[in-house]
This record gives sequence, structure tokens and C-alpha cells, in this order.
Amino acid sequence: MKSVTFLLASALVLPATVMVAPQAVSAAEDAFSKGAAILKVADERAAKFPDQTYTASMEIFKSGNLRQTMVFKMSMKGLEKQFIHFTAPGDVAGMKILMEDRDTIYMYSPEFQKVRRVAAHMQNQGFLGSEFTPEDMVLAKLSPSFDAELIGKTGDETKLVLKPKTGQTSSFSKLEIFIDSKVGGVSRIHYFDPSGKHVRTQVREAWTPFEGTQIPTKIRMKNLKTGDETVINLSEIDVKTPVSDDLFSRRTLMRG
Repeated sequence: MKSVTFLLASALVLPATVMVAPQAVSAAEDAFSKGAAILKVADERAAKFPDQTYTASMEIFKSGNLRQTMVFKMSMKGLEKQFIHFTAPGDVAGMKILMEDRDTIYMYSPEFQKVRRVAAHMQNQGFLGSEFTPEDMVLAKLSPSFDAELIGKTGDETKLVLKPKTGQTSSFSKLEIFIDSKVGGVSRIHYFDPSGKHVRTQVREAWTPFEGTQIPTKIRMKNLKTGDETVINLSEIDVKTPVSDDLFSRRTLMRG
């Protein structure tokens, strides 16, 4: 931080520089104001359909080799309520994950026939050997958790830097998100750990026209520390059939 003496000297020698500080603050405030507005619109586009269901295959790659493919069904209400039911292969069939709200995630194990709540400090752990975590479910909607700064636009991509809001806990010191104007959504996310190192990259691709918008039907998550990657492919997408609120409860986890 500049000393008082230096500031006074600057004012005496170059009076015009006194006006620079208010302008710089204004520009910074504008970048955050625009960033917040852009992020809000991106979230609204992602949650365009109140109810969504789809089938997904999840391919887990280790050291460049496909190790396992799992299949699950996802049901969503907005982006705040999510229900995942694994159907294959046999050793994971019946496993379920429920997000009742941003602060409440449960997992059901058919092997032990028990429901357990996912503790906050465990939400950044990959489930079933994949690179996706329970925290990624929470981060389906970004604006409640992060302040956004508009960095700029290169070609079709607009870049925002997101940092956790005051009072919000996150495994990441910041995110860099890239919004592609050609598809009207977030096409890439960079995740940075508490030390500021870029540790994960999510890429959304295979964008497909759907019900007046475009949606990504392939989502890649790469661990930059290990080089391992998990790829989710979406199919059987349904946005017209209502999803019952009753689905998003602990009782549903115990049903066969």
C-alpha cells in the first residue's frame, strides 16, 4: 500500500493523476457488475427447463485407458434438486445420490442398505472412482456461491473469473469459466485449488439443438494432477415430463 507521503508527492508533481484512482475503481466495479449479470444469465439458461430427466453413461479413464463404464438416470428440478440412480454395472446398480438443496446431499448404498449424509469436507471426493464429485452437483448453479469478474472476450468466448462469496465454503480458490456465444452457454471451466494451482478442467461439448436452445451432450472432467479423465454422455433427454417433488426425499433413496 502506498505511503501518505508518496500520495501527496504525486498530487503535487502530477495533479492529473489524482483523477486516476476514482476511474480505476469505477472500471473494477463495472467488471464485477457485468460479471455478475453475465453469470446470472448463464445460470438462467442452464436452468431453462424446470424439470429435466436423462440417461447418462459415465466412462472412467485411468492412464488413458477406459477402466469402467457406468450408467445412471438423472432427474432434476431446476438446478437445486437432483437425483441420481445408477443402473449398471451390477456392482453399482442401485446406488443413489440425492441433493435436496445446496447444503444437503445424501448417498444410498444398496450393499449396506443405508443412507448417509455427505459431510461438507467430503464433497470434493470423487465418487465411484470418477473425477466428478458431490460438490459438482452443488456447482451446477454458480451465481449463489461465487462473485464474478468479467475479464474480457476472445473470439466467441467470454471469460469470467469467479471467487467464493464471503461466507461461502469451496474447495476452490477460484474458477475460470468460458461462455461460448455460438452455443449460448458455459463451454469450459478451470478449477484452481487453495494454493492457486489449476487442478481440473471441465469441457462441455457435442452441443445439440434442443427445444429452442442448445445443450451439451458430452461433459469431460480432467484431473490435471493425474491426467485421469471422466466423460459423461447424455441421452434420452426429457424436459416435458414433470418431475415430482416427492422424488427428492430420503424416503425415495430407500425404495427399490
